[in-house]
Amino acid sequence: MKREYVEYLTPEELAVMYENLTIKDDFIFGKVMENKDNCVEMIERLTGNKLSDNISINKQKAVKVAVDGKGVRYDVYVEDDARIMYDAEMQQSENKSILPKRSRFYQGLMDLGYLEVGDEYVELADSYVIFICTFDPFDEGLCCYEFENHCDGYEGIGDIPLGDGRKILIYNTKGTVVNVSPEVLSFLRYIEDGEMRDEYTKKLQNSVAMARHNRKWRVEYMKTFVHDMDVRREGRLEGRLEGRIEGRMLTKISMICTKLRKGKAIEIIADEMEEDISKVTDIYELALDYAPDFDENKVWEAYVDKYMMV
Repeated sequence: MKREYVEYLTPEELAVMYENLTIKDDFIFGKVMENKDNCVEMIERLTGNKLSDNISINKQKAVKVAVDGKGVRYDVYVEDDARIMYDAEMQQSENKSILPKRSRFYQGLMDLGYLEVGDEYVELADSYVIFICTFDPFDEGLCCYEFENHCDGYEGIGDIPLGDGRKILIYNTKGTVVNVSPEVLSFLRYIEDGEMRDEYTKKLQNSVAMARHNRKWRVEYMKTFVHDMDVRREGRLEGRLEGRIEGRMLTKISMICTKLRKGKAIEIIADEMEEDISKVTDIYELALDYAPDFDENKVWEAYVDKYMMV
């Protein structure tokens, strides 16, 4: 039997890993931004907004609408009493295709979490979703990609803003086309190479160093890291099991379709497959809908729709 294997790091290796983390790691990023001064200056630099003195900072804020629905855990979530919501995310994974839909999902959950029963839509706060990417998500070289909803202009009519109060800012630490302020560029370059270029990035580096030496946070990181490894391992095992089940079912469908093309009755099919007739009836009846070709792919899709979809 092939051994199921996942690489587990020793506590000593985890400790070394933790001591070498930078602000690029979302755990350290969240801890550094628990400091109000750090967080406020970052938000003000990246949005150009002036935050009020009365703000609420939630690191790793979790939002889930339904028990069986997909939830999110924001890296840094801020609410300003000026009725503006901010979500800032550190993004190292270079899965560029998911960013647009992910930003839409995050912004939608921010809205759902803000209004209560009986609130009017006009009470909905403006929202900013900010991704700080250590890669170029659109391969255009810009330091910042800014998105708002608007209607494209027509002949004689300029762009019409929707005015829904939503904005998405996607920053690129590797940007070569500088379309940001010197303060923002200093912050992005610090994330990219760790070099301190102004007083703010020096303060951030001090906060990173303090986070690395915080024993409580180190233990928290280790527990989270080990838990995530376990989840990934369980996911791989579950995926392999599902793959084996699907493989057996596809083989069974292929055999039944092949025998149906030869005009064999269900009793003969069951006998030749050494199966009880009840074990082939479901597939047999579905396959009849695709006579005379008995397309195996279509039968499989029909089987999934009827028996495997929840």
